[in-house]
Amino acid sequence: MKTPTTAVDRPGLAILGARTLGNALGSGRNSLNALRLVFAAAVIISHSWWLGGYGPEPSLYGIKLGTAGVMGFFAISGYLITVSAERSDTVLEYAAARLARIYPALVVAALTVAFVAAPLGALLTHGTYDPRGALTFLGAALALSIGVMDTPAIGTSLWGNNDRFDWNGPLWTLTWEGLCYVIIAAIVFLLRRIPESRRGTATAIFLLFAASTGAVFGKLLAGSFGPNRTEFVLPLLAVFMAGSLLATQRHRVRVGAAPSLLAALAVWGALATGYGTALAPLPFAYLVLSIGSIVSASAIGSRYDISYGIYIYGWPVQQLLAAAHIPSHVPALGFAAFALVAVWPLGFLSYVAIEQPAQRIRRALMRRLALRAASYNNPLKRLITSQVPAIVAVIKRLIKDP
Repeated sequence: MKTPTTAVDRPGLAILGARTLGNALGSGRNSLNALRLVFAAAVIISHSWWLGGYGPEPSLYGIKLGTAGVMGFFAISGYLITVSAERSDTVLEYAAARLARIYPALVVAALTVAFVAAPLGALLTHGTYDPRGALTFLGAALALSIGVMDTPAIGTSLWGNNDRFDWNGPLWTLTWEGLCYVIIAAIVFLLRRIPESRRGTATAIFLLFAASTGAVFGKLLAGSFGPNRTEFVLPLLAVFMAGSLLATQRHRVRVGAAPSLLAALAVWGALATGYGTALAPLPFAYLVLSIGSIVSASAIGSRYDISYGIYIYGWPVQQLLAAAHIPSHVPALGFAAFALVAVWPLGFLSYVAIEQPAQRIRRALMRRLALRAASYNNPLKRLITSQVPAIVAVIKRLIKDP
């Protein structure tokens, strides 16, 4: 009998990668949680220059560290959300998974900012706390509308800080993350109504990726991007769709040293030409997912995934540290270190007290709904249930005319 050829027997295959993205990331042992933690820390480090008043943030080819971190988040989300949608049996199952993942922790974070951090900030800065402003901020945060509006100020509770108005800047990205969830759901679930032989999930996502990338190209050729943060929505959508596209092809795309090196060179080349936001999304998403497939850091964040908590609490913590005049005593990286140490317990508490229980509740509710549906589908129960109206009518007639 002929012995199957393995990657070890064929060095060329080993260099190109013997594993596919689907196998590497679907095994349960990957470093995506560790990467998300790195990206969350990168966002905090990057924001330190602005919130601490140290001057312009360092950047490479015009891309700031925080921007790269957010793009990394979107690349991973694009992949994982698409896989989640494909594995979900119903829209309800998919929507429940997405809401339970981000919304409960967001509610608590918004409440904490509005009614704890802002009053404390007003005390530290000798500003004023405005309850109506707090309610406006809370409503905007919970409606996921900060991505299309300026973050509502809460009185003058940040008076004296370098940023005097914005209590939680990163929340603007959740607006567009949520929109991407809806787009992927629409594509995956609507295409299920089409015969399998004619489905084109990958094609539909590719067209969205191409459209967003083309729009970025047009923006760059027209004169680059302005200071308005919402102008970076298109690159973020392109990165998300790049991760999503890779998800649809995850059992064909291989991971290995050679393709990862080529992806890194492609990202560098795109940035060096000045068209990084248009040309880099696909190789960048591949590079992020390829690094995430490495198992050596799989233990990091496998039990406590605190990256989301760090992301949504990092900015408020930095604002409070700035109100306490920490930046006047330490350099920018020292301020970032203070913030990372201070935000870690909040990220941990958010995960163990909010995010984990929310996921348990979601799973319990989904199991109960599944059992109820299975029970209803029982033929005997269906027969009895269908006869209930007739039985009730007979009983009513007997009561009226015994």
